Amino acid sequence: MPNLALRGIRAGLHRELKEAAIRNHRSLNGEIIARLEASVRPAPLDVEAFLSRVQRRYETLGPVDLSEENLRRLRDAGRR
Repeated sequence: MPNLALRGIRAGLHRELKEAAIRNHRSLNGEIIARLEASVRPAPLDVEAFLSRVQRRYETLGPVDLSEENLRRLRDAGRR
């Protein structure tokens, strides 16, 4: 397996990566590899699962009144 050395990483980025690795229960090396893999090979979208999540979210929200009158009322209510 090839090795790769990273140089010139600012201290803040190094700390943030270490913290992310801890949160994700990975080594620092594992965190960096996972992020690199995700950036060059994103996971394909599961359309059925996505639509199912959208449908469940819609059901919890109920009907939404997007009439011009209601949108204007909501907009104006936020200006107080």
